[in-house]
Amino acid sequence: MFCDRCGKNPAVVHRITTINGKKKELHLCKECAMQEKGMIIDNPFSINALLSSLLDMGGETPIKIEKLDTVKCSQCGMGFTEFKKTGKLGCDECYASFRDRLLPLLKRVQGNTRHSGKIPKRIGGSLRIKKEIENLQEELERAVKAEEYERAVELRDRIKSLKEGSK
Repeated sequence: MFCDRCGKNPAVVHRITTINGKKKELHLCKECAMQEKGMIIDNPFSINALLSSLLDMGGETPIKIEKLDTVKCSQCGMGFTEFKKTGKLGCDECYASFRDRLLPLLKRVQGNTRHSGKIPKRIGGSLRIKKEIENLQEELERAVKAEEYERAVELRDRIKSLKEGSK
């Protein structure tokens, strides 16, 4: 798709505005977009800036600034402050070294600290059952806390039958 204004360069900026229910699309190249009022082209989106801003947000476990400089990866020597600047870890050992600082970040970004993606049908039979048992156990705990004992008994029995069936 080419620029709507000059017609020569490829469009890199796509703006859609809706005014009084009428949708208007504008596709511009970088040069034409810089001439357009209200468009800021000089500040491209940076994933590093996003991660860094998330690290600076108040979370469940506050991180003390004086400790950030002293925490370093035992394998590559990367400091946590360097990770905050770049948004990239140096090696696989960094995950273990910065675990207590990364978990709150992952929870804020992804909503959970465990992977909950799809499981392949061909090989995921036992894994699927294990995941279902974990979910049922969490639901069982909530039912007991809410004093829904009839529901808790049903969940307990379902968990028991899944465990016996997977042996």
